Amino acid sequence: MLQGKTALVTGSSQGIGLAVGKAFLRHGAQVIFTSEHQLNACPEIAAILADPNASYITADLLREGEAERLIVESTGKLGSLDILVNNLGTYREPSLFDVTRAQFDFIFHLNVWSAIALSREMARWNIAAKRGGRILFTTSLNGSRSEPKHTLYDASKGAINALTRQLAIELAPFNITTAAVAPGLVETPLTDFGLQSDPRARQAILEQIPLRRIASVDDVAGWYVFLASDAASYSTGSIVTVDGGLDAQQMAERPITDAER
Repeated sequence: MLQGKTALVTGSSQGIGLAVGKAFLRHGAQVIFTSEHQLNACPEIAAILADPNASYITADLLREGEAERLIVESTGKLGSLDILVNNLGTYREPSLFDVTRAQFDFIFHLNVWSAIALSREMARWNIAAKRGGRILFTTSLNGSRSEPKHTLYDASKGAINALTRQLAIELAPFNITTAAVAPGLVETPLTDFGLQSDPRARQAILEQIPLRRIASVDDVAGWYVFLASDAASYSTGSIVTVDGGLDAQQMAERPITDAER
């Protein structure tokens, strides 16, 4: 589905970003993986680099000028940049009454500003090269549905939803389109919250999900492949929910039955 295309996936040393990059490779794209870590701290990436279509660039997107450098190096390596996946983001949540400006600045810089800066630089490069492109975002169900103790994260993902729509309008004249994937709970190092080691807590979560399981990264990655492909080229500004039915459900009404276990 992505044969001949070039892609940069941020936050791709683990979790959803890693799965998306690997899925892009399987579908024929040339892919640059990136995170703030040095390559020797990313064993899964080191193994992937045996594929000649895979590359890795270390970039700390909290640093000034890193977005510009990352786009320059990526286009230098690939010769073009058809797909940008703004996946980088984290969760770091104090109580509302303990939130500080420094914590706000950190989350919004990492989760929102890095996506704006990279999208801007990719768009500048593609417009100058008279090329279209596709910008994808990792948002969250939390961008439209909220839960307690998620002030900064939910606000940042709401901003990503708005950015997906706004850039769709801003960049449409240049044939640069956007889409976002909004997962529910996904099994990643970031979202474990002790669920692997606390069976009761895990059961309580499962009872809230209509499909009765937490998503794997592969459940989510295929949507990025489709949205990055020419099959989705007429869609722009779209936010696709991949959440096992959470958004469709007003509230959980029953526990898991023995037959479902």
